[in-house]
Amino acid sequence: MHISDGVISLEATVVISAVSLFALYKSARDIKEENITLTAAMSAMFFIATFVHIPLGVTQIHLVLVGIIGLLIGWSCFLSIAIALILQALLLGYGGVVSIGVNLFIMATPAIIIYYLYHLEITQKLNEKFKFFLVGFLGVFFSTLFLTGTLYFSKAEYEWAAYTIFAVNFIAMMIEGVVTMFLLSFIQKSYPQMLKA
Repeated sequence: MHISDGVISLEATVVISAVSLFALYKSARDIKEENITLTAAMSAMFFIATFVHIPLGVTQIHLVLVGIIGLLIGWSCFLSIAIALILQALLLGYGGVVSIGVNLFIMATPAIIIYYLYHLEITQKLNEKFKFFLVGFLGVFFSTLFLTGTLYFSKAEYEWAAYTIFAVNFIAMMIEGVVTMFLLSFIQKSYPQMLKA
């Protein structure tokens, strides 16, 4: 899900990066001292999860776990994911340095959406395992939506690529939903106060 440098227009890169920079500033300004360790752990989890690629036909999919990250650390996800994206760009060549702001928007904004959706009263009435599944499924869904939207509105020639990416990532949504369901069920049993906080 990483966009490489030069894929989208410079204008779109600047505008989206400016939004990400503002959210990153808010994230760094508002982080509480007791959340620094968890934020660092979420950064490491994101780095490792997106490092493992699963071959799927002519392309590859990977976990992103942005739903869990958003649920556990809220707005701190921008700081957490930004650190991981910078390390991935510099050490592994994922995405690019210029497009870090765009990739941050694509990955961290869904985490915030999940954070607020999870805490809605209607969501709390859902079956627990289904609710945990949705955290993972919708995290990838919104990331894919922002990715395909960015490509679709950036250049006309990316229209079909956007459709294809969304179709392929439906499998990733299902896999992430199941993985997230098991991870959050484990956290619920072993450390329930983490979810309540």
